[in-house]
Amino acid sequence: MNHLNDERGFRDLPRPETCAGQPRRCGIEIEFSGMDEESAAQITARTLGGRVSQKGPHLHTVEDTDIGAIGVELDTRYAKPGHQLVPESVLDAARVIVPVEIITAPLPPEQWDRVIDLTTALRDAGAKGTSDSLFAGFGIHFNPEITGFDDPFLIRTIIAYGLLEGWLREWRPLNVSRRILPFVDPWPAHFIDALLLAPELDLTKMAGLVHSHLSGRNYGLDLLPILHAHDPKGFDVMFGAEASGARPAFHVRLPDCRLDEPAWSIADEWDRWWLVEALAADEVRFDALCAAWRNGAGHGAGWTRVVSQHIGQNGEGLFK
Repeated sequence: MNHLNDERGFRDLPRPETCAGQPRRCGIEIEFSGMDEESAAQITARTLGGRVSQKGPHLHTVEDTDIGAIGVELDTRYAKPGHQLVPESVLDAARVIVPVEIITAPLPPEQWDRVIDLTTALRDAGAKGTSDSLFAGFGIHFNPEITGFDDPFLIRTIIAYGLLEGWLREWRPLNVSRRILPFVDPWPAHFIDALLLAPELDLTKMAGLVHSHLSGRNYGLDLLPILHAHDPKGFDVMFGAEASGARPAFHVRLPDCRLDEPAWSIADEWDRWWLVEALAADEVRFDALCAAWRNGAGHGAGWTRVVSQHIGQNGEGLFK
């Protein structure tokens, strides 16, 4: 793995503030196995302070930590309060494929590196990540706040992800379990075509393109939370009862969670998203890659080489 983040901390976003001038926050979700929810909650409290409160058989909250309240739960709807229709023995057997999940609130940038302390503590306590099983498929989900619904940078960032996704998957290949399981599918080329050909693209038109070209949430970048937060009524008409977790934030599902690999850092996974926003902020490289895709270079095995020509073999054109 190429560790370009030498200090092993989270890079500041290329556009660090919202259009309202506030620091952009980011919620973080960590999926793993190797311990139960109670143990994970206690480790969180020892690492970040606070006290553990049990809200249900498989749901704990660590309150008053250094970075606010943190949820710790078994990541299945059948374990949530009010939906416990599955016997405990079945839930216990399912832990090979159903992760424990830690969920932070939206965090300001100065708190992001504390999550590195937490992942280190979980690793030291025996937590297992993506590579523990062929059926694990555990990931990190980042939820970086958007700059604003009407900010052109939002649309540019969505397009930048489409242009960069194939390259990102080659640059730091996903664990095989995540490639074969249907949780982080790549966007199809015809969706990126539609993004680049749509005149005066905005979030209303984006919703129509997502509805026409994508199915559900299980992509490396899930756009449904943004679309739902932008236009709740329109979303309900177009997408029906599709769960989305409406929020004014990107829901980045692509990164692996390799907690049990000593060389791994969650900050390296953050670099995947950072590069997307860096491309969106780099007008020359962004426009050049848009033009190359429109000219047909995106439909073929050579697209990742085209991307490397513009941003460097390891993204060094954007890591400045």
